[in-house]
Amino acid sequence: MKRAWRTIAVGVVFIATGSTDAASQSFADPEVVQITFEGNSAFSDGDLENAILTRETHCRTFLFVFPLPLCPLTDWGLAHIREYLDEGEMPLDVLRLRLYYRQRGFRAATVDTTVARDENTVRIQFDVVEGEPTRIRTLSVVGGEDLLDSAAVAGDLPLAVGDPLDLVALGSGERALAERLRKGGYVNAQVLREYFIPTESLEADVVLRVEPGPRVRVGEVTIVGSGEVGDGVIQELVRFRSGDWFSEDRIVESQRSLYGLQALRWANISSQRRADTDTLIDLRVEVAPAPKRSIQTGLGLQTDECVQGQASLIYRNFLGDARILRFTGRVSNLLASELQGEFPCTDVSTNEVYQELNYLLDVGFEQPVFSDGRNNLRASVFVERETVPDLYVRNAVGGQVAFSRRLQRRMQLTLGYQAALTSFAEESADIYFCINFGVCDPEDIQVLSDANWLSPITALWTYDRTDNPFAATRGWYLAVEFENAGDLTLSDYQYTRGTIDGAVFRQLSPTVVLGAHLRTGAILPYSGNVFEGNVSSDAIVHPQKRFFAGGPQSVRGFGLNLLGPTVLVLEESDCSGYASLAECAQDVSPTTFNERPLGGNAVFEGSIEARFRAGNRWSVAGFIDFGQVWNDVDDRTPIVATPGAGVRFSSPVGPLRLDVGYNPTGQKLKPAVVVLDDGSIVEVPAPVAYNPFTWDDPSTLTEIWRRTRIQFSIGEAF
Repeated sequence: MKRAWRTIAVGVVFIATGSTDAASQSFADPEVVQITFEGNSAFSDGDLENAILTRETHCRTFLFVFPLPLCPLTDWGLAHIREYLDEGEMPLDVLRLRLYYRQRGFRAATVDTTVARDENTVRIQFDVVEGEPTRIRTLSVVGGEDLLDSAAVAGDLPLAVGDPLDLVALGSGERALAERLRKGGYVNAQVLREYFIPTESLEADVVLRVEPGPRVRVGEVTIVGSGEVGDGVIQELVRFRSGDWFSEDRIVESQRSLYGLQALRWANISSQRRADTDTLIDLRVEVAPAPKRSIQTGLGLQTDECVQGQASLIYRNFLGDARILRFTGRVSNLLASELQGEFPCTDVSTNEVYQELNYLLDVGFEQPVFSDGRNNLRASVFVERETVPDLYVRNAVGGQVAFSRRLQRRMQLTLGYQAALTSFAEESADIYFCINFGVCDPEDIQVLSDANWLSPITALWTYDRTDNPFAATRGWYLAVEFENAGDLTLSDYQYTRGTIDGAVFRQLSPTVVLGAHLRTGAILPYSGNVFEGNVSSDAIVHPQKRFFAGGPQSVRGFGLNLLGPTVLVLEESDCSGYASLAECAQDVSPTTFNERPLGGNAVFEGSIEARFRAGNRWSVAGFIDFGQVWNDVDDRTPIVATPGAGVRFSSPVGPLRLDVGYNPTGQKLKPAVVVLDDGSIVEVPAPVAYNPFTWDDPSTLTEIWRRTRIQFSIGEAF
């Protein structure tokens, strides 16, 4: 009883002080301020530290190192997690390290400790003598030769002749081989290990004996709880029938398909072995329908759309067979005019036309099982106002239909058609058409700004082999898209467009992931009907289909869409007091210009990013982005690269991402225009030498700040 009261008293003191210091003072154990390892070369300090239980005092969160350096500058209990020495745990840690080495082939390794005490603190050093490892002399796989080819065995076994006898890695390979057989229906497959080490030898003979057992078929398939959704839809989505060879891959794929069915709230597939035979397994598919109606709402922040809000009303199992009817409303640019470019609206233009409220109203229909469980049909009608800052404000009304077929696990082909009547807000896209296509006459620009049809057909092939679609740690994905618009698709804008987008991820350690991303694309415009009878240009590209780069999902050292061709814009009032507009453009400071994107007909961009997990919900990243946008594939300028770093926080809506990119580029020649008071556009005859970073010989800190770009978004960059 006294011990219990003492525990309660310590807990009260802990709560009152808000730190662990008060609690720790009631014990005599010294604080562990440092743990080091000496003599280890085969394994890193981090590997060995993870093998023991004793810990040293450490920073509570990496945020107290950067950007708030409380840990390196203070010794406050708020910033640190105090760790204290448990004398009884030290001998056990020595045994843990010896076992760690022995399991990985270093059977003669020894471990000792050196403890340096200083009043109430202690420093611990683990002294390791690794010795020579026991290496594999022979490695053979016996049994299952007709089921496992040599390439599969080599891929599953992480060890080879000459490697240390790592029993942990060997066990991983054994499980991989057994799992490969179980996926093929050999559910009782086992891989047994034998190894022999001669006396006083540092070599081992290893034999893996494969016992596949009988191959198993699917017995009875029972569906429970489908309700109004119906057993037929469920049966189409599961990838097995009675009599099929049993496959764990198909079970997982079927489970994923059922989870993706919005008409279901819950789904589970369980297997049960029969008592009368070992060659049949019965399957039980349990599902629970979701509520027929639901409302989903959300808020978000993004630097180019400011504050966003969205709401959806969903009708599930509409007209039966798990069909979905969805009403969606979305608004963005909330508070854009009030914040005037302040965070989080830093990429929203200061021009009033780009600050007005954006909206989307969409009514969508989905039939998740269309003739076959691998087919999906979607259709929608919509009306929207979309803003791309300093580029255009688009109004559109239209509809789209898409048919998707799952070709194999994680591989999908989607064919679609969209017809949209699009127009542009007054003075929002005039510079885009004038500089890119030489259409500067206000009447011609008005023809383009009026409603015209944009009606492409698309084909999208995707193959996703990542382990997590929102925060991948390993695997890869590839997407190839082809798009065409012409007379046959009833489109005024006419072109052929293609893109390739892919990424690969590799987990270097439990806390480190390395990712690489590439995207390339090109568009070939040709004569359309937009200016029929009026125009001199026959290669007009709708700005929505032009390629752009730069921003939070692209090359992060540049502002939104500002990598590649841009134009410098002046107002006529900026040039008062100058003899000519040309003199004005060459003389004013770079801060007077409004740099606006033009886009291009070809793009190449990519990223290499290392992500470091720094807690349950926090992570940091370092990256190098690179890329370029060109007016034409044959007119390429050098690719630029921008380094940077960022912080991520895992939230219910996805990773909240804050990145800081650095733009190292120098002075460039850029076209310039002056917008006159009557709305007409005058192009300056000579390009302007534009250098927004060092034009006034700033201090080093000022230049670094000017080159720094802060990007905020939801979701990973790729």
